[in-house]
Amino acid sequence: MCVAVSMALAGCCAVEARKTPLDRTVELDEAGWLIRADFVAATGRMQVAAAEYYNVYGKLPAHNKDAGLPEPEQYRGKTLRSASFGPNGVIELVFDAKSGRDGGRIRLVPDVSHAPAMGMQWRCESPDYPQVKRVLPTCDYVSR
Repeated sequence: MCVAVSMALAGCCAVEARKTPLDRTVELDEAGWLIRADFVAATGRMQVAAAEYYNVYGKLPAHNKDAGLPEPEQYRGKTLRSASFGPNGVIELVFDAKSGRDGGRIRLVPDVSHAPAMGMQWRCESPDYPQVKRVLPTCDYVSR
């Protein structure tokens, strides 16, 4: 029994030792908490601005200025480097090295197909953080 337990523990440690840096990147360690806090702080106002812009103009903002928001670089947090609107109203957050990946991105992609009845819907995705769901449960990793 002791041999089986010690072999199981050794196997566990061997698996732990093989983790890549990106596996560690978005666990709810300090970096994970920083990403989550900056994401929540930046995106709430941006999502509201996008919905208001869409209701007035019938299209999505392509730049922060369109929606009356500060320049992308003014969105700074513990690990957030910038937050910007891009084509089709996509919100892109870019993080610094404290996030575990310098230049790492998380995007919110708007869906206005049900806007009149259900309001604007958002899909969260990241091409840079494979374990993003651990930090933001509704966010998906999308390969490049």
